[in-house]
This record gives sequence, structure tokens and C-alpha cells, in this order.
Amino acid sequence: PACLRVGRSRLRSSMGIADRLAVTSVPDLYLASTSPRRRALLAAACIPFALCEPGPEYLPGSGDEHTSVLGDPVALATERARRKGLGAEPPDPGRPVLAVDTVVDLDGLELGKPSDRAHAERMLRQLAGRTHRVHTAHCLSLPSRGLYVEEVSHATVRCGPVVEASLQRYLDSGQWRGKAGSYGMQDDAQDFFALVDGAFDTVVGLHVPAVHRLLAALRRRS
Repeated sequence: PACLRVGRSRLRSSMGIADRLAVTSVPDLYLASTSPRRRALLAAACIPFALCEPGPEYLPGSGDEHTSVLGDPVALATERARRKGLGAEPPDPGRPVLAVDTVVDLDGLELGKPSDRAHAERMLRQLAGRTHRVHTAHCLSLPSRGLYVEEVSHATVRCGPVVEASLQRYLDSGQWRGKAGSYGMQDDAQDFFALVDGAFDTVVGLHVPAVHRLLAALRRRS
């Protein structure tokens, strides 16, 4: 199939055909993720993949995806991607397993996923009029050899001053659900987030060039 160029409009269209485009019984890798956006990004890049359940990303007592966490956001993303990947149990341990974690970093504070509309509104108001960083950590492992390689991609995003009507329209859309920082760059119900530096797909949740580099690195090591 023809590969899709990843962008705001193309990503949304590819999400509906991700399974038909690239999910295959003979995969280049297993994607240890439940995210439809990560499936769409791999599909758009024409990387054949199959799905497997990720390992637990949070240690007992360490919080959950709805918690805003102080600490090094890059380290937090890296550790969670590693736990997801190394804790996965793919059907074929001889094929690579890709796990990914994305964090929204507002001056060193990680903004997690919203638990409800009110939580989403609080986070969006925190981001309004400010610049923040997004870090997407990738862990590619080969279970049969006990190997793994990692890479973190970074981007800078600006949130403009939020007009009240625009904010409420976005909240009404529900597109913020399940997304770190309570927003998606690809969401058509918002127009107040702009990419300042880095790659669009890093903010969405998986940087395709990083996946290609990790596949090459893992082949060299194995």
C-alpha cells in the first residue's frame, strides 16, 4: 500500500485504516501499546507490525497516568517506556518489541492524562499562554536475546492565550481524553497549540525516524 505522509489531517484519516494498512501476521515488530495514534503513525510509515499487551508502566505506589509528577520528565518517560517494553510478552520473542511513552513537561512538572473534564480544563489553563516541552521515549527490545535500545525525541510546543469559547468547544469535543497534557496536536477541535521546534509525530506520541534508527541499531547489536 502507498505510505501516508504524517500530518494533522493525514493522521486523523489514517487512524481509521491503521489495522488494514500495516498490522500483519508477519511483523517487523510488535507494538506494545494500546494507543490508536501510535498504531496510525506506524501504519502511515508502512512499518509492518502486530500488537501485544504492554508491561505495567507504573510501579506499585508510584502514581498513575492521571498524576502530575515532579522529577525529571525525560527520565520518567524513559523508565516507563522501558517497563512497558521489557514487561511485554509477545507471541514471538524473536521479533523486536516497541514500547513508547510521551510526557508533557511544563517547567519540570509532568502533566499526565486528565481523569475528567474538570481536570482537563485545569491543565489546559495551566498551559495557556506558555511554552512547554514534549518528550517521547522509545524502547525497542529483542526478548530472545535480552537486548534493548532506546531513544528520546523532543519537541517544543506553544499554547496561545485560550479564548474561552475555543476552550469550551475543545472540552465539549472530548478529543482531550486519554492524552498527556489534555490535548492532541492533531485534534481538529483546537487551534491554540502550535509546534515551535521538533517533529509533529513526537508530540502525537511516536517519532517514526527514531523507530527506524532503533531497528537499525538493534540489527547491528544482534
